[in-house]
Amino acid sequence: MTTRVLFVPDNRELDLSCLSEDDYRKVTSLPGRIGRGDRVLLCLETAVPGQDELFVRVRDGEYCASHFVSGGHGAHEIARESDEHKRQKDYWHRAGDDAGYRCDTGLTTSTGSVLDVAIHGPAPTGVEVRRSRTTLSTAGDRTARSHRAGWLSLWFTAAERSPKWFHRVPSVGCNHLPWDDLPPRGSAVATGLRRVDAARCTVHNFARCPDHRRRHCGGDHPVLRPWAGLTLDHVAALVPAGRAVPLLTTGRSVYLVPANDLRLYESLTGRSARYAPGLPAGTGGRTPSRGTGSRAECARCGNRLLWTRPGRVLCERCNPIMRLPTGPRPL
Repeated sequence: MTTRVLFVPDNRELDLSCLSEDDYRKVTSLPGRIGRGDRVLLCLETAVPGQDELFVRVRDGEYCASHFVSGGHGAHEIARESDEHKRQKDYWHRAGDDAGYRCDTGLTTSTGSVLDVAIHGPAPTGVEVRRSRTTLSTAGDRTARSHRAGWLSLWFTAAERSPKWFHRVPSVGCNHLPWDDLPPRGSAVATGLRRVDAARCTVHNFARCPDHRRRHCGGDHPVLRPWAGLTLDHVAALVPAGRAVPLLTTGRSVYLVPANDLRLYESLTGRSARYAPGLPAGTGGRTPSRGTGSRAECARCGNRLLWTRPGRVLCERCNPIMRLPTGPRPL
């Protein structure tokens, strides 16, 4: 269940599970002050249209937000921002400062989205530090809302398991780090970024022709490989400078790549690969139902990824995690 809500009086999105001290005081002052129809606090992921209104209640000293009428899920947790979340924001803020950009935390955009860390570069970048459960549709909607205000959203997770939105919006992960204290500069290794290479369409490089021809065509096709050697400090400099940009693949995934690699990908595929927030990746102008995602595909052969985590781009056949029984059908 998402914890993202719209606080109507300020026209701001809030994460109820990760509130600043000021927002926590503001939200926890609402018990008994909201009536049905006031539309003060609205759930951004209600399952039933028109039943998005929330009220705040307290039980045994714990606050939560509940729907006046069932929205298809239970109560929403209300909690202060954790120390770990604060340190992750501090890491990005420091990295943006070191890159020579002005940075803000908790910046509210003109469309009401709140950026965890706003890096004011030539390509204004809003870092979304995610620890709460965020659905793909919420991530897409939030990215589009920030985009309308002139900001590129960069979603960051330090989790070992890939969330559903990873590589469906511009995203980056990092190696496992303790966040009991602010990690030293350069210690957070970036994962999930890609380089684009050209590879000949042969049986050695592709299980099948990426152009869906009956045989391997012998032409050149793009292959995405990990962009190694980067830290989050590098990413905080590259993305706001426009030197790392989001690329939308033919498999409907979104990766951050060097700007020149985006042009190489477009020349090899003959189509635009620029990511345009507003619709989930790969919908082709069709509006999907909320909560639906698209499958992750191997960057080399196009097979479905059965094991997903931040930074993983190849399937079991191309890059096995463990030895699995083999059979006549590809994994």
